[in-house]
Amino acid sequence: MKLTEVATQRFIDNITSITPGALKGGLQTVARNPQKTEMKVKSTAVGTDMTEKFYDELLIGGSDGVPRLYKMHRTQKRVIGDDFNKLREFPAMTGRINAAVFHPDGSKFAVGSSLDQKGEVRVYQTADAKVVTKLESQPGAVYSLAWRPDGAQIAVGSFDG
Repeated sequence: MKLTEVATQRFIDNITSITPGALKGGLQTVARNPQKTEMKVKSTAVGTDMTEKFYDELLIGGSDGVPRLYKMHRTQKRVIGDDFNKLREFPAMTGRINAAVFHPDGSKFAVGSSLDQKGEVRVYQTADAKVVTKLESQPGAVYSLAWRPDGAQIAVGSFDG
């Protein structure tokens, strides 16, 4: 996944690992957490800024069925083969992840997958990867998800309409 400045179309950084095969297939969906997360820098190296920082989180999903949470901006030098920006992997879903969306308060997210014309939606807690709920055996592949603005309901768009 690449981070690009829209106004100038300038490439900024690779967010995910650039090591071939690290993601085990293509990316299908990305979602940005609507809340910024606090992070304290742990390094005490000379010249390190020890102030509290806030960063954006991005959720990705794709053909391997594994939802992954990343920091948007790198805080250390890139090393080929690293996946430093990855914060957490969540339990794999059945099939390819086609849709991802954060709850309006960022505390949880939903991902939708499909395999053999059957879909599944899972809601995870962002902080600890706990599965909040599973909507299994959705008729047809799941392609789109949207939370109601108050977060009380989720809409699922699937192959059957």
